[in-house]
Amino acid sequence: MGLNYELLVDRPDLVPMVIDWWYTVWGDRMGPDRDKNIHQLASSLSSGDLPIHVLAVLNGIYVGSAALKLQELEDVYPSNKYWLGSVFVMEQYRGSRIASAMTMKIVKMARERNLPYLYLQTINLSGGLYSELGWQVIEQFNYKDEDTLLMMKALGL
Repeated sequence: MGLNYELLVDRPDLVPMVIDWWYTVWGDRMGPDRDKNIHQLASSLSSGDLPIHVLAVLNGIYVGSAALKLQELEDVYPSNKYWLGSVFVMEQYRGSRIASAMTMKIVKMARERNLPYLYLQTINLSGGLYSELGWQVIEQFNYKDEDTLLMMKALGL
């Protein structure tokens, strides 16, 4: 598999594509104002400060994204810092381990920044690929009327 990575900060022209991807999965949580979401994502782009958005490129085709974030679910877990989030793979490429590869890429980036751990949330109550990659379930909770897992990976620095 010819999977490579690019930082979204280096390809700001792709922000609308990423927002469109996210709308296919999380549109109900993003609100109807696409332009506002594009502006918010574009203004948050960075290669050093968090969040850092990574694009997965398979044989020259952009197929997914993931992010290393400082905070997610701040309303529920205000003291939990450092998150893997926004993991998305285009539907026709799902099942080919791209999400796993992106997850490992974000873990590597977190370790390079000497972060002690990462959190994530998933609606897959088995933990899915994250359990396979060594993430531990912290708790199950309900968020916006959806059962969700909070998971953590110690980075063992």
